[in-house]
Amino acid sequence: MMRVCAVYARVSTDRQGESLENQVDYAKEYIRRLGDEFEVDATCVYTDFDQSGYYTRFIQRPAIKRALEDAKQGRFHVIVFKEISRISRDQAEHIEIVSRFQMHGVRVIAINDNVDSDRPETLDLLGIHSVMSEMESKRISSRVSSGKKSLARRGVWLGEAPIGYRLSEKTRRLELDPQFAATIVAIFRMYVSENKGTLRIADQLNRTHQYSKNGKLWSRFTVNRVLRNPVYVGDTVYGRTRNTLKRIFDERGYRKQRARQSLPEDEWVTVRDTHPPLVDRVVFDKAQALLRSRSKPGAKHTKHPLTGLLHCERCGEAMICQAQRQVKREYRYYVCSKAFRFGRSMCSQPNIRADELEQAIWTCLISLLSPLQQAQVTVEPVLQTTAVEQEIARLRNEIDKTELALERLLLDDSIPVHTASRLKERYISTINQINCEVDELEVRRLRERGNERVNYQVQDYLQWLGSLGHSNPDELRRVLQSVLRRVTVNGKQITSLELNYRLP
Repeated sequence: MMRVCAVYARVSTDRQGESLENQVDYAKEYIRRLGDEFEVDATCVYTDFDQSGYYTRFIQRPAIKRALEDAKQGRFHVIVFKEISRISRDQAEHIEIVSRFQMHGVRVIAINDNVDSDRPETLDLLGIHSVMSEMESKRISSRVSSGKKSLARRGVWLGEAPIGYRLSEKTRRLELDPQFAATIVAIFRMYVSENKGTLRIADQLNRTHQYSKNGKLWSRFTVNRVLRNPVYVGDTVYGRTRNTLKRIFDERGYRKQRARQSLPEDEWVTVRDTHPPLVDRVVFDKAQALLRSRSKPGAKHTKHPLTGLLHCERCGEAMICQAQRQVKREYRYYVCSKAFRFGRSMCSQPNIRADELEQAIWTCLISLLSPLQQAQVTVEPVLQTTAVEQEIARLRNEIDKTELALERLLLDDSIPVHTASRLKERYISTINQINCEVDELEVRRLRERGNERVNYQVQDYLQWLGSLGHSNPDELRRVLQSVLRRVTVNGKQITSLELNYRLP
């Protein structure tokens, strides 16, 4: 009986083209040595690029997910990969991955680790290799970090040059960028000497068309980052943050997410005077003192009743709630987020008193629904995003990433022609496969939507609203978030009120 074989390969970045190709060739050669009854199906070669083996859960990777689906359909009998670290560097996942393939009758082989699911000792070996693989992942991460710290100590700049500087191709050190250097100097002058706040500085820069890199608008946050960055006094600082693994558990199991952890200042690598300064140290120190004195310690990140619902009609951006305390009394205002970030020149929408707007929306909501109560009618809910639609969105994001990798490949002359050609075919094949998955899910989405028509009595909602009242902010938020879909304002006027329900 002919045994159809699949191959899986993974690299952490799409720039490791040779590594990806070598993994596939290595697995194919191993399959050829298994004997004539084993053959590789060209459509069952699965490759994940730009995918971490430690920071991404295996079912979050498109290729391994397709491999599991194809295994379920019985498309192959054996799957081969170079070593256990290619499917994952997380020991918590290895047995789960092998068990999932075994459940569908697929034999799993990791060549370099001598793991073969047809042998009874495989799970024991798998546990040992899993621990070693995760330890190796952490060693690699430590070596890379140490190497970067060593370069930083020599004044070599790692990453993209900050605005005001450009990167020397020869020395990999920072040098002044005449196009933007004056803007950085002006930011510090306005903040320290002219006593302007970060929003006023951003507004002035945007008004005078002194945009940041790539023609982007300045915001109060980007100005704040410039003011806090020691690079502008000629220092190189590395190691302010570290990658950490975050596991998020829900009813479907768990997923993994890469997070950034801020490190204490005594762990940073700081090298003074590695490049020409744009700002005098005295001026920089004054800026830090001003930033500390103007910061608001212990700020509370509260969720207000209209958070996520309220939008500005003039610019289309969301509106956020800001609180101000005066003489032991707090005042809340809804502010256009574009004006808040970039200055009033970007949007003329005025601030609106939060309590007045929330009261007006409550009254409008009751007025909208009350006439329907006597008619004994029902309303139909606007259907929320389903798990299938979320998966469609995720797959379309994967298509975008693959197309970007393909574009980079075509522009990279350093990759050998034969390697580039094979990678190009794989990228195009991946795009086509994902598009097929999206088409199947679209059919499923339409079928599911047809079964989700549920009607609700208006009277039930009016009774519910009346029983809750609107004086309690938490209750008001719960009501508005459940009933409203979107609210738009222009000036002080409510211009649209969209419900989560379709009225007759």
